[in-house]
Amino acid sequence: MKKKGRKDKLKNRSKQRKHLIEETKTQEKPTEEDCGVSDETLTRMKHHLSERFGDNHDVIRDSSLEKMSDILLEYGEPFMETIDTDDKAEHEKAIMLSMMLWNFSIMQDSGHKDRKKIEKMLKPLMPDAESKSVVKYMLERKRQMFPDNRRMIMNYELIETPDGFHLSVASTVSKAVAEKYTKSSRNET
Repeated sequence: MKKKGRKDKLKNRSKQRKHLIEETKTQEKPTEEDCGVSDETLTRMKHHLSERFGDNHDVIRDSSLEKMSDILLEYGEPFMETIDTDDKAEHEKAIMLSMMLWNFSIMQDSGHKDRKKIEKMLKPLMPDAESKSVVKYMLERKRQMFPDNRRMIMNYELIETPDGFHLSVASTVSKAVAEKYTKSSRNET
């Protein structure tokens, strides 16, 4: 009975999220300052992404898209709830694990060419039956809570502020969104 209640709750959250997305699409397009990512953070993330993946990637700051930082925190809530300290390292571990499982879930669902390779990458996260159960739960949690979100998380930055921690996330976008920005940058020149 508990599982059914949890699934209903997750479906309701998904419906609420879709409704909010539709509402934001009809509103005025917010400015880059409204996106929650400072210029300094954006510069650091661009540099880090360029070191990891080369210079052929554009970084887009668009507040009409769902904030992946909020999504990652909501998705990783089961891990975040286990932290009872303000230790940044503990928060980093929970965020990193959430990010990895989010990306693995997308890779599995997208029919990734080498399914055995994904399973091999997941194996260190599942040394015992309890860990295996947690990993399976989190992979299913992604599918239930965010079934339409296919954005891979490329990088994140956790900053300690006087008000607590602030999370910034860099993620991929759909081809349609990327093309929109490519066209608009061509029109500006």
